[in-house]
Amino acid sequence: MSASHREYIKKVCLLGDGGVGKTSLVRRFVFSEFQDKYLETIGAKVTKKVLQVKRRDNEPVKLTMMIHDIAGQVRFESVHCLYYQGAAGALIVCDLTRNETLLDVRSWVESLRAAAGEVPVILLANKADLADRHEFGEDAIDKITTRMGAPFYLTSAKTGQNVEDAFQEMGRRVCE
Repeated sequence: MSASHREYIKKVCLLGDGGVGKTSLVRRFVFSEFQDKYLETIGAKVTKKVLQVKRRDNEPVKLTMMIHDIAGQVRFESVHCLYYQGAAGALIVCDLTRNETLLDVRSWVESLRAAAGEVPVILLANKADLADRHEFGEDAIDKITTRMGAPFYLTSAKTGQNVEDAFQEMGRRVCE
């Protein structure tokens, strides 16, 4: 490997309320598959994916992304900060069919940054494929992400919409 090719190993957390689709997004990104069956995550599940990303300076890098899918249920809240330590960035997930999950985004970001510092975050508004059931739209998302200084993606773990793009963007951000 030449000196111009760099390799990174970075921890990226997936955060958000229970049932928003964090595990499904990881499965779609890493394994290109989707399951309709809901499986509650207990604690955190770590999945690894190696990808090539280009940094802003156009330098190609090899990134081993260690994806920490963290349980969103309130009963695990006391241990969340332990899982956040060492995170290089986070994808915060809300469910377009449940408005309360968008309202909780700010508290997820605050608790992450209290433990991991000012790491980059990207909001994923998941379940874009269920358009007839959406409880909020891009204007509401934009208000929250503007305050956070973060981009957002409308995603669907079921169809794959914007999943690869969102993880690639996080890869670029954690390698800067």
